[in-house]
Amino acid sequence: MTNTADILLVDDDVLAQLMVEDIVDQLGHRFSYAPDGESARKALSEKDFDLVLLDRRLPDTDGLLLAPQIRDENKAPFIVLSSLDSPNDQVLGLGMGAMDYVCKPVEPVVLSARIKACLAARHKSREQTQFSVGDSLHLDARSRRLSVAGRTETLSPAETRLLVCLIRELGRPCNRMQISIAICGREWVYGDRTIDVLISRLRRRLRGSSAQIITVHGLGYSLIEDG
Repeated sequence: MTNTADILLVDDDVLAQLMVEDIVDQLGHRFSYAPDGESARKALSEKDFDLVLLDRRLPDTDGLLLAPQIRDENKAPFIVLSSLDSPNDQVLGLGMGAMDYVCKPVEPVVLSARIKACLAARHKSREQTQFSVGDSLHLDARSRRLSVAGRTETLSPAETRLLVCLIRELGRPCNRMQISIAICGREWVYGDRTIDVLISRLRRRLRGSSAQIITVHGLGYSLIEDG
């Protein structure tokens, strides 16, 4: 990622602000800051960002309530940066469209790596946006519109990244580590059920299609075209 990115931190924690600002500066990107939901909404309405780092516990709202504006209006990927670290919280964040869920406290070097991975994934996703499997499945990754079995659905960002990963390896199994990196930009951790949840959702999306996701025991998941 060589282009300079605009990164917004939404967090009322001064120490988090100082850490993220230092990381963004070291990476050569531009840093903006919003301490609460109201100022974040204003910033998002005035400027297009390349990445948003979003705390959950804001003074005036749960940060996840900003997800629709970040995801659908600003068209920016976002990383949740929160002390709420239960598996349910992480699944909720990713289900709301987060590219990654980073639990506080986090080492600066780890957060820096997550930011770089997210920006690299965003850059790569712009290279190819149209995907097809046979005649019954077409995906526009940019708009996240999936046309399948005569109907059109809008996928979540995480579902889109998962489907793109599977399409690119059509007929070959993708292991959990490979999928986690494609979805979140980080390695899979034993016990993390996020992938299982997303696979289940995507299987429901593909009903009626000749494309289906199968479990390859001991290896992972594979997208195949039936017949």
